[in-house]
Amino acid sequence: MKKVVFFLILLMMWSCNTSADVNKVKDFEVVKNFLSKANVEFSEAKDLGSIYEVIVSRGKSKNIVYVTKDGKYLLLGELIDKDIKNITRERASEINKVDFATIPFKDAVEIKKGKGEKKLVMITDVNCPYCKKAFEWLKTKDNYTLYVFFMPLSQPSQEKTIKTLCAKDVISALSDVKAGKEIEGAKCEVGEAQLKKHVELAQGLGVSGTPLFVLDNGKKIEGFNQGALEEYLK
Repeated sequence: MKKVVFFLILLMMWSCNTSADVNKVKDFEVVKNFLSKANVEFSEAKDLGSIYEVIVSRGKSKNIVYVTKDGKYLLLGELIDKDIKNITRERASEINKVDFATIPFKDAVEIKKGKGEKKLVMITDVNCPYCKKAFEWLKTKDNYTLYVFFMPLSQPSQEKTIKTLCAKDVISALSDVKAGKEIEGAKCEVGEAQLKKHVELAQGLGVSGTPLFVLDNGKKIEGFNQGALEEYLK
């Protein structure tokens, strides 16, 4: 019994020391300077043994940097372990997960294929080449529900998007605009209001480029990563 108590005391002491050690990271001069110049906020730090992992945030978007134990150097880049596993990428995916249930699906353009069992969100620009490729590729798949939100990255894209949202058959209009066809009809207040909601969602998710997918487990997929989407949909 005495050995167990002694072990627990040692474990508590180690935990407290580790926590205190990690807390000092935000006071490193190199970290303070980085936070100021990059215009990001300190979220948390983790002791990885050889270095510290530091999570910084801007809005809802989080990124990872590393700091040497002596506090002299800040490292930007990705950590790869002995099995060639990208530790940074996996961790970034974890800390940037989205609460899928909070997404305003009622504002989306909903496209259902088959039973619609797999759920995913797509943030798209109507003129984005890779968005078009992803959209056409998804047409070849089955058994999913796609919630489309628009994030125009240019004035022409914004004009086309509003016309698409104002169309009588929005899904057909979306297919046409993705195929490079002209959208008939005019802009409307309803379409402008809907697009505003879409942009607010995209900005809240920290979208900087399109396409961006959000899976029902909260994981984000940036760009048209066909392999990752294939794995999810199968």
